[in-house]
Amino acid sequence: MENSVTGNPFAERNRFILRLDMAARSDALQARLEAAPEWDLVICDEAHRMSASYFGGEVKETRRYKLGKLLGARTRNLLLMSATPHNGKEADFQLFMGLLDSDRFEGRFREGVRKADVSDMMRRLTKEELFRFDETPLFPARYAYTVAYELSPAEADLYQAVTSYVREEMNRADRIGDGQRQGNVGFALQILQRRLCVLTIAANALCAPGETRTSSMRR
Repeated sequence: MENSVTGNPFAERNRFILRLDMAARSDALQARLEAAPEWDLVICDEAHRMSASYFGGEVKETRRYKLGKLLGARTRNLLLMSATPHNGKEADFQLFMGLLDSDRFEGRFREGVRKADVSDMMRRLTKEELFRFDETPLFPARYAYTVAYELSPAEADLYQAVTSYVREEMNRADRIGDGQRQGNVGFALQILQRRLCVLTIAANALCAPGETRTSSMRR
């Protein structure tokens, strides 16, 4: 900025790299962006941070979201990139997609009325679909399999108690009637049981070497 001849580096250079948060917090930078000629292409990484949401019937826009609107208005092509999944709320997702096409996603989303069709705007790739330039996988293959292990009587009693608790609370969650709350409760209960299994395995793995060392010392 200090080395700029005209005081607006965005008007002097054909290519520019700019930190998202720096631009979002600086009114001076945004004023220079708005005063600069239109860009051919703007690429935003970590674009999921450009978020907005509804609160009390009004749209609450973050400073990053407002920056996204400004950039979209100052370029012919806007590319938003992110490897972070969205929060799953359709209304928030449509606000986000409005950065790319404000006309198509105008107005608040209403359940059962309109769902976003982004097939012509967005490309989704899983890890299995990502390759290097030499056509080798970018991420190593992952394989899931079940490992059998024995529980001590105390561990078996604890597992059965947690399983009964999860089953009873899941049945209670089914009677809540609130779909979102029901899903949150069910997810939390499943995590509780899975963590119990993981902690049991970890405890056995940590205790086994200690038992071996103790046995060796006794011998």
